[in-house]
Amino acid sequence: MIFYHPDCDLRFSEYGIEIPIVDDRASHVFSALQFLYPFLQYTNLKSLDKISRADLERVHTKDFMHRLFGTALERQEEIYRCYELVNSDGQFERFNPKNQKRDWKELLDTILLQVSMTNASSMYALKNGFSYYLGGGMHHAMSFAGRGFCLVNDMAITLRKMQADGLIKTAWIVDVDVHKGDGAPEIFKNDSSIKTFSIHMKEGWPLNSGTVRDPWFIPSTVDVGIDVGEDDQYLARLEAGLLELDESAPNPDLVIVVNGADPYELDELPSASFINLTKEQMLNRDKFLYQFFKSRNIPQSYVMAGGYGEKSWEIYLQFLKFVGENTSFQKK
Repeated sequence: MIFYHPDCDLRFSEYGIEIPIVDDRASHVFSALQFLYPFLQYTNLKSLDKISRADLERVHTKDFMHRLFGTALERQEEIYRCYELVNSDGQFERFNPKNQKRDWKELLDTILLQVSMTNASSMYALKNGFSYYLGGGMHHAMSFAGRGFCLVNDMAITLRKMQADGLIKTAWIVDVDVHKGDGAPEIFKNDSSIKTFSIHMKEGWPLNSGTVRDPWFIPSTVDVGIDVGEDDQYLARLEAGLLELDESAPNPDLVIVVNGADPYELDELPSASFINLTKEQMLNRDKFLYQFFKSRNIPQSYVMAGGYGEKSWEIYLQFLKFVGENTSFQKK
């Protein structure tokens, strides 16, 4: 099942935020899939479970939620910090207030709608084996604040909600975004029921050093750092890392895959440039993930995460075409 609705697209340009996430990458993918599978429809937003303050506070601190839902100024400061819109000199960066057409409250509302979509998609995967939400993947958000363009952590909120509702006991978060997945490891560092995996640039994140030398490096259950020039080792090391995770914590009730397209060689984000996989390598990555989980009967739920520039949507599409050819997308 494909989960998507255009009202969930963040459209950063309408807020004056100047980062190279193409506003219509998800809609490109959905339109192409709908051409192949005409029965695909937008997700009915009225059918979604609304994410409550209690759902958020299972993951994020009450102080953080108080700021996010507090005054307009408090919310603005949290968004400035999360999207890195003000530099150390107090000047705007990646942000042009003259181009802002929408209020920050609308951005928060859309992000919470994305969390609802991640939750709905994951519940579908739990029952049916596979789902893909064309959005979400806010993997840098930590318990105490948003970070790295990720305001809240939709995967963590979803898994905590599913646990609270008695739907699952254990889960994996498998993060193949080019940047180190650090939000989930921070949130679940004292919780053995949720295991985390990240394969990422060895250098470049966070704070230009994704190694244990950096104080922001928060270990996942299994971390795989890929150094510059090691692209040809990527798939073998991905497999070795997942086998290690499977050996230490087998048979999770669900896996959420943070399916970033930013390891692609044509990705346009400068900080994603230390891994440069070809389009074929990206497809092999995603096919391997799908088959790895399917062979172990692990329900798999995917979120988009990072993918920057005009070509990123093609990476998601090629994988979903493979899934469609080997299964059949069902009409909800």
